[in-house]
Amino acid sequence: MFLITSSGCRSAETRTVGTLIDGGFILTVAHGVAGQTANQVTTSNGETFRATVAAIDIDLDLALLKIDPASKLNYLTPLKLAAAKAGDHVSFIAFDEEQLFTRDAKIRRRLRINTQDIYLDNKVSRPGLEVELEVSVGNSGGPLINKSGELVGIVWSTSRVVKNRSWATRSEAVVELLAQTSAKASPSNSQPLACTG
Repeated sequence: MFLITSSGCRSAETRTVGTLIDGGFILTVAHGVAGQTANQVTTSNGETFRATVAAIDIDLDLALLKIDPASKLNYLTPLKLAAAKAGDHVSFIAFDEEQLFTRDAKIRRRLRINTQDIYLDNKVSRPGLEVELEVSVGNSGGPLINKSGELVGIVWSTSRVVKNRSWATRSEAVVELLAQTSAKASPSNSQPLACTG
């Protein structure tokens, strides 16, 4: 897991969580890195690297970061992607300040989440998960990991109405973003972006 500290277009830094996946990409949320000019990735053992955005999707609120050279992360094992179903018990991993923590969570249901893009400009529908989990500011991007150590979702928001309820994007959306990157076809909404918030 990585703590991502981004800066450049806001008065304060943003903090999100990143996960190493196949291709040497670090998966995180788009709303933490959009428009930022510098992204620092810190490993759980304190190593720091500079990273750039390789792909971003403002509708899915997903981004792929890349460290150059990616070989610096060869000692880490990327997480595989898998599907989750209602009732699955999973682990949520994030950072409290700079301290890594793991929290138990439960998948309540799979659904399409009707929401807005990261700029609140357009209505979008994301392949989502409703999760029994409470998260804090800075926990966005934290992965949901199943009992087999596979990534099933990326948390992007917590409910302001229901306690112990959060929302995640399902791993299948990550597959779509990876496919666009592998094909060297830039997603239509991957152009340089303005800050969020």
